[in-house]
Amino acid sequence: MTSDQTRIVFAGYTVLCTAPDGSISDVRHGLFHRDARLLSRYGLRIADAIPDVVSDAQPESDRWVSVLRVPRQGGRPEGPVLPQDALELQIRRRVGPGIIEHLAVRNHSAVRWDTTLSIDLDADFADVAELDHEREQQGQVDRVPETAAQRLRLDYVVEHAGRRVDLGLLVEVMEATSPAQVRSDGLRFDLHLEGGGEWTATLRFVPQDPTAQRAWIGFERDVRASQRAAWRDRRPSIVCSDRLRGPFERAADDLFDLRNWDLEEEYLGASDGARWILNAGVPTFTGLFGRDAVTAGWQSSLLGSRASRGALQAIATSQSDDDDPWRDAEPGKLIHERRAGPVAALGLDPRDAYYGTQTTPAMFVLALSELWHWTGDIDLLRRYRPVAVRALDWARRHGDADGDGFLEYERRSPRGLRNQGWKDSDEAIRYPDGTIVAGPIATVEEQAFHILALERMAEIHTALGDDPLAEESLLRSADLRRRWHDAYWMADEGFYALALDGEKRQVRSISSNPGHALGAGVVPPEHARAVADRLMAADLFSGWGVRSLSDVHPSYNPFAYHLGAIWPVEQATFALGLKRYGLDDHLDRLVEAVLTAAAHSPGGRLPEALSGHGRASVPFPVPYPKANSPQAWSASALIQLVQIMLGLYPFAPLGVLAIVHPRLPAWLPDLTIHRLRIGGASVDLGFERRADGSAEWRVLDRRGRLVVVGAGPPNPLEPRTPWDQVQYGLVRRAPGRSARAARIAIGLG
Repeated sequence: MTSDQTRIVFAGYTVLCTAPDGSISDVRHGLFHRDARLLSRYGLRIADAIPDVVSDAQPESDRWVSVLRVPRQGGRPEGPVLPQDALELQIRRRVGPGIIEHLAVRNHSAVRWDTTLSIDLDADFADVAELDHEREQQGQVDRVPETAAQRLRLDYVVEHAGRRVDLGLLVEVMEATSPAQVRSDGLRFDLHLEGGGEWTATLRFVPQDPTAQRAWIGFERDVRASQRAAWRDRRPSIVCSDRLRGPFERAADDLFDLRNWDLEEEYLGASDGARWILNAGVPTFTGLFGRDAVTAGWQSSLLGSRASRGALQAIATSQSDDDDPWRDAEPGKLIHERRAGPVAALGLDPRDAYYGTQTTPAMFVLALSELWHWTGDIDLLRRYRPVAVRALDWARRHGDADGDGFLEYERRSPRGLRNQGWKDSDEAIRYPDGTIVAGPIATVEEQAFHILALERMAEIHTALGDDPLAEESLLRSADLRRRWHDAYWMADEGFYALALDGEKRQVRSISSNPGHALGAGVVPPEHARAVADRLMAADLFSGWGVRSLSDVHPSYNPFAYHLGAIWPVEQATFALGLKRYGLDDHLDRLVEAVLTAAAHSPGGRLPEALSGHGRASVPFPVPYPKANSPQAWSASALIQLVQIMLGLYPFAPLGVLAIVHPRLPAWLPDLTIHRLRIGGASVDLGFERRADGSAEWRVLDRRGRLVVVGAGPPNPLEPRTPWDQVQYGLVRRAPGRSARAARIAIGLG
């Protein structure tokens, strides 16, 4: 649920948004499937009265249960109808490729009650993108009652520019104590309830598309529940204070629940749980979102490799071969998003396959190398290296239009995104005076991601025995590192500019974007502390995390998507950078802030974004008003924060797990992690906090061949301890391609 007034039940491409009583009447409510609203009205009445909500619950993401009540009129203490007499209505729903709904009405009276139950139904077949905007597609809705078959068909046809979309929903009474009177506007049942009697019915709401109909058999068998139970039994788990354990378990479950089973069938050929494709978030971000899926995959690697494996395959399969201005696509470019709603299907916007992003290519390379670090599966490198090479070739040929080495973007599609960096809202990139920056734009973080991708590509080439290509990638990244710092560094601010504009002038706004450069490790060590200090200064750091824009900027708004809101996914990247440079004090403040925000969020779940309000002024985290919740990369960010806090850095090709200066907050005296998998081995680890915030660790159990060793941060600002010097000395001298690849991965060349 996103608020006290909205309930969100979801599975795969299907999302049900209702009021607490289960009704659909608000403009943002509905039954959505493949980005189209198949049910825009659901209103249940008993005896022409709307039942009162007694209580409702959501046992799992795809299930909702409620208890409602209709008081009986005319009751007296002497009877026969008593003042407390009432009808109780229980509604049980399970969402999959549609809905299965069970209704039960009980007469809590000794006196017979003859009444009616009616359900008003309608569908407008709006695209999810049209809910807050004027509709672009208007077709013909047919409402076809079939009383003999006990069903109502809602059919929709719309055409545009030679394209046709057929949508539909079948509402069917599977069983009922009394037959339904099926009308074009819904269903009506006559109820004849003896004292203490019960009436029941089972309805199903089936989207009329082939994918949903094929998936219905597995839905009826509740395959998802068995896979969820197996996931919970086998994945890594933590034992610690509920203040962390609850949000960790919530995030892990959310990542499972955000799987898009339809896309897994389409891209992977099976939805067996071995590889996942994650929706970016619900209720509005279902479908394939390239950078979201691949980012969530590598951030959540502590839980396993399923999300990364699925994301890499889906994104690789959708790599562009064409130069298509309508979709902002060029050869080799990787996808930004793929939507399935009627607006995209009719070609009214390009999001049936849209490529307006610079982030996905770099994240793909990073995720591929990280997946190898966790699994040691070199076949993955062989399979996806051609895709990664083409993506970086796109960056050189098309992403860098003026040939200066930096990636610039400028939309070509009239319906594309104005901004195609990390912050992709149209208003995100602004000068210090608040005016909008015109393209072509080269944002600071996209250069850092690209430099990191070149280094990780060198690692992949090294592992596969292609030293000349590895050396070429390293030379390009080293050259860009030097020129990047010179181009973006603002000495008077001790920070990096947000972007370079079309005239190669610095956009000197203070934003969160430079924190990604810290996470990528491209900030020169002599400037890392200054960057960290600026990130954690009062105008950026709210106490719940780092704001996307300084609160003294004229465009700052705590409720603005990229002009003040706090993004959990960014916080994990910043924490990674603070760990990389050994900035423990900064890291402790950031980790404590985000974990506390999670603990104080409903259900322990971090939403898509938080408002920018300071912790001192508002003593609880405030969600961004239209935040999706759950959101895949908010869940994965929390998982990665735990990994960073514990200092867990695997390199499965060498059978090594490094534990880099683990730390625990003051409120977390100890933590145990079970079933952490590195390659073919797994390990249980225990951590205990010391007085200074550092943590002592020990191996509790080990299954398979794995060396667990303590290590210092790869880019420390302070001299390494003697023990850290020994460890890194061994890494420098270790023979073999995997060892050479490891040195590249941690920045030792």
